[in-house]
Amino acid sequence: MADMLGGTPAEPGMDEEDLALLAEGMVAGREWIRSALQKTLAWVEENPGAALICAAGAGFIAGKLLLRRPRTLEDLVDD
Repeated sequence: MADMLGGTPAEPGMDEEDLALLAEGMVAGREWIRSALQKTLAWVEENPGAALICAAGAGFIAGKLLLRRPRTLEDLVDD
């Protein structure tokens, strides 16, 4: 079972059932991600304009959240 998890030894307290559940969850997660990616790519091919607008909106929001400058006390006080 350790071969499926990259050859790492089992942690103390983990039995074979836990490792089997972990491996099963990893496989299910991988399949779910693959399915979601395929559906997303199919939607983008069918709706390129909407996909472009969504990407621009997501980029705008990410830029606003990540690149905003911190406010100083002078910015908050009206003269």
